[in-house]
Formats: sequence, structure tokens, C-alpha cells
Amino acid sequence: MSNDPASPPPALAPSPLDTWPPAWTPAAVVFDCDGLLVNTEAAWVALQDEYLARHDAAFDPVTRRSLTGRAADVVIVAIAELIGKDPYAVADELLHAHRESRRETEMVPMPGAYETVRAIASVRPVAVASNSPREELAFKIDALGLAEFVTAQVAVEDVENPKPAPDMYAQAARMLGADPADCLAFEDSETGAASALGAGLQLIAVPSLPGQDPRAPRRIASLEDPVLQEWIARWEPTA
Repeated sequence: MSNDPASPPPALAPSPLDTWPPAWTPAAVVFDCDGLLVNTEAAWVALQDEYLARHDAAFDPVTRRSLTGRAADVVIVAIAELIGKDPYAVADELLHAHRESRRETEMVPMPGAYETVRAIASVRPVAVASNSPREELAFKIDALGLAEFVTAQVAVEDVENPKPAPDMYAQAARMLGADPADCLAFEDSETGAASALGAGLQLIAVPSLPGQDPRAPRRIASLEDPVLQEWIARWEPTA
């Protein structure tokens, strides 16, 4: 295999999602959170860029793309290295601003998010897997009114390696009692897509941020996609 970064990635394995709508139905479903269920990822990226601008710095497009969806500690270290500042100081300042922003901003679900989670939860177990800290993730799920539909939550503290490693999606599948290959994942970022595919889940990508091009056997513009909704409506409840 070539180590040339310009080399094309390997082809995706055949998937039941290659046909749309699929004849297949999943045993369980795992959703990402930020950028998929709620538009917090865009606000978090904007906050990073504003912080960098105050230090007369900016990420180049390749770095920005690679950091989207990564755990906060990874982003903070990258910012600290770029501006030559202690990462603990960056963490204090940036995470304080993030908490203030969260308190001031109403949690608004992405188009189709609430309806899709509710519809799926009526016939399949649902998990949310996010690089967010546990407290942040629980807050978002509660604020979106989704807590009653979510069987399991997997946060950054719950795994040894966060996304893009496969640990988070593998853990979510275990918590739902399903084989990863029988699970469906929804992701918006390249980081999250790599995690889901690495764990062996079937994946639908729903990119929401400019510059993100997640690899997936199926991509849709939003969770309001009419074919997606018609497909879900045909799923039979599991015993």
C-alpha cells in the first residue's frame, strides 16, 4: 500500500447501502451528535477560529479539515502548538468561552434529526456516540428532547481512543447488543466516518460543514431525505 498522502484511499467494501433504499434493515442504530443532530460543531469551529484570529493565527485548510470532529484535547493541543501557548491556558480560555456560548445558545436540532431519532427508536435500539465529554453529551441530548429515545450514550471518557479510532462505535454496538456489521451509523464528519467504518458499521454520511467529505457507502443531504424516511417507515419492530 502506498504511503503517498496524495494516493487515493482504498475502495469501500460492498455495503447493503449501495442500493438505495436498501433491502437490508439494521439491528441497531448509532448517531453522532455535533453537526448531525445539532448544529454545535459549526459553532465550536467558529469559536476556535475566532480564538486563533485573536492570536493572529489561523489553521490552514488541510489542518482545519483534519481536526473537524476530533476530541477537544486534540484540537486544543493543535491550537497551542500553532500559537506557541501553554495548552492548559488554551484549554482554560477556549473551554470557558465554549461553556459561555453553550449557555447563551438555544439547542436547535438539525433538520429531520428529532423526527428520525424518534422514528428509529420506535423500532430499533438507538445510541449516540460523540467525542464530547459525558456531561456535555448528556446536556445536548436532554436539551434536544431526545433522552427518552436514546438507549445508550458513548462519550469521550468511555473509550481508550476517541474518533477517528473505531473504539467509540464498537462500544456503542456492544451496548446495544448488536454485531457492528448489523448496525447503521450516521455521521457528518470525516473523523466520525473513519471511526464508524473502522468499527465495521454500515454508514450513511450527512455532511453539514464546508470542506468535509466523509467516506461512506451512502451520502444524503440531510436527515429529512425522503427516501431515508420511507425506508425507516418500512422497518418492522424487533421482538
